[in-house]
Amino acid sequence: MMFGFNLSDKNSGSRKEMSTGVQLLASMLVCYPELYSVTYEPREAEIMLDFVIKGKQSKAEMEDFASLLDKSLQTYHDLHGEDPVWLAVDADVHGELMTVHVRRQLSTMLRGELDLLAELFCDRFGDALQMDSHTLDVLEPEFSSMQSSLLDQMFDMAQANRIKERMIGMRDKDKVVVYNR
Repeated sequence: MMFGFNLSDKNSGSRKEMSTGVQLLASMLVCYPELYSVTYEPREAEIMLDFVIKGKQSKAEMEDFASLLDKSLQTYHDLHGEDPVWLAVDADVHGELMTVHVRRQLSTMLRGELDLLAELFCDRFGDALQMDSHTLDVLEPEFSSMQSSLLDQMFDMAQANRIKERMIGMRDKDKVVVYNR
């Protein structure tokens, strides 16, 4: 199964019925232009968020940043009355680009975490963080509002009912595409 829609198309709001997982990944990519791709692995109920950075960072800098991400996430969950959560961060370097992978259990992930992660990546990497130009601010207001609300609903549904499909969502020019792997 493949799902995609054009981010610059005003009629993108009309969609066929699709699985919770497909819509969850698509909405994450639409609402968070900082994300390059999102992968879901059903065996571990794990979600991997990929951020692309222009340029290389040293191992020590990345370890410090991973520690900051972990401490920030633990504090976020503590403030929301939640238990500590599992987080893994690693990176791959391809030429002058580095992909940072943030992995989490979907069952304990909160929507606000995405806001926090996006903000931390933007603060740390600034213009070096590769971002889609289709931010919620430049998209059709009705479409961006619908996607934001839909993302909240999809998080609730994904945590109530385990997603069974292995999927990857990514950007392809002016589109967000989700593949059932």
